[in-house]
Parts: sequence; structure tokens; C-alpha cells
Amino acid sequence: MTVRFTRRAAVALTMALALGGLAQAQKVADIKKSGVLKVGAQVAQVPWGFSDKSNKLTGYDIEFAEMLAKDLGVKPEFTPVTVANRTAALLTGQVDVLAAVVTILADRQKVVLFSRPYSYLETVLIGKTSLAPVKDYTELKGLRVGVPRGSVQDSAVTQAKTGATIQRFDDDAAAVQALLSGQVDLAGAAHTQLGSIAQIAGPGKYDIKLVLARGFQGAAVRPGEREWVNYINDFIARKIASGELNALYKKWIGQDMNREMPATGETEAALPVVVAK
Repeated sequence: MTVRFTRRAAVALTMALALGGLAQAQKVADIKKSGVLKVGAQVAQVPWGFSDKSNKLTGYDIEFAEMLAKDLGVKPEFTPVTVANRTAALLTGQVDVLAAVVTILADRQKVVLFSRPYSYLETVLIGKTSLAPVKDYTELKGLRVGVPRGSVQDSAVTQAKTGATIQRFDDDAAAVQALLSGQVDLAGAAHTQLGSIAQIAGPGKYDIKLVLARGFQGAAVRPGEREWVNYINDFIARKIASGELNALYKKWIGQDMNREMPATGETEAALPVVVAK
């Protein structure tokens, strides 16, 4: 039997976990004493987190977390998470921090505490080049759209009530695989997935049909961990000032950070996410 949770139910569940006190507030001294930084990261999400040809875990989020661990003087330990389970992994204490392509959104700020942004991406719908361009949500009617469960793209397409048939998967990679196999007509994913799709299917076979949202990603920690998030904020500020963060972004995303990383995310209202009409 397959059980499907709505976005509202998922938020309610994670809030209950947080309020239930299943994990104690994380202190920087505790992490340093343990000698390990436990990081929740997506591991099948090129170029954010994935295994290279030598089976070494790498990517933007992975190297960001490795930099953070080095700054703390500890070793990183990665726990694979998906969009669907990453918040629960954090709130139950399986990991100390999420570096897992988590866009800063208002409803998520009710559940976790965000650092200031450390990356930026566009959330898009990708389809075959032969498929007619999609100008807005109304043109999704009758199409099969694959989205990662509980993601920005899931929320955007669901709330728009487009008349599309929405199929939900555990992560971007699974949604993209459904696209490549013909299970869906469009896949909701980060714009960076287009490069990996071209490597598999060949250049020019797929393109971006609609930009759903543009947003900033932050590291997520448990509610109340003010000292811990302040440390991460300071770390990000130093890496932005030194140019190291931009160099890392350019290495993996292929371009300079073309938007200023705001010094917000922790206590202020969610950063604006521009969503397609």
C-alpha cells in the first residue's frame, strides 16, 4: 500500500517532531568535541551531491560541508537524505546540519532554522526539445509532470491547479529518470540537471520549458540552535569575502554567483522566491 502525504501534513509532522524535543540543541563545542560534523546531503543530485567515476562523493554541497568541517577542525560524515526525509533526519538528531539544496521558504522556516544563503538556483520544468514551449501553468493541462515529493516544484505545480497529472518521486534524480524513460512529459528539477541529462541523452534533446521559481538555499539546523547557526553564518560571510564560495559555485555550477547572497535567512522572513504565474 502506498501512503501519500500532503505538503501540509509533512509540515505538521516535522513540527511535531521539533516540538517533541527528540533532539537536543546542538552546540558548536559539542561538534568540536565529537570530532565529527554529521551532514545530511543529497547524494544523487548532480552537481550538488553525487558520486564521481571513482565512487567518491563530491559536488557543491559536499565541498561546502567539507569546508565547514575543516573550519571547525573536525571530519565530515555524510548521511544520504532526500527531499522527502531530510527534515526528519535533522529534527531527530541523525545529522547536525542539512546541506541538501534546501531553498529558504516561509513554511520551512516554521520548522527549521536557516543560515544565510550560500547558493542560488532556478527550479524548472524540463522536457523534450520537440515538446512545444510552455508559456505558463495553463499550458500544463493534460501533461504528465514528475516532481520530487515536497519540493518547490511540487508545491508550485500543485498549488497552481494546472490540470496536469502530477507524479511524485523521492528526489530530482528519480523525476529526471522518469522523464528519460518516457514515464512523464516534464520533470521538475534544478536547472543544473540539464547538463547531466545532456550527458545521458545527448546534447539538444531536452531543454527548459518553464522556470517555476528562483530562490536561495541555506544550511538548515534545528530550531533554537542560535549559536550553531551564528557560527555557520560567520563561516559563510568569511568565505564570500575571501572569494572561496564564489570559486566553488563557479567550479560546480559553471558561472559566477550572479546574485548577491543576502545576509539573511536565520530570523527574517523568507527570501523572495519568484514563482511562475
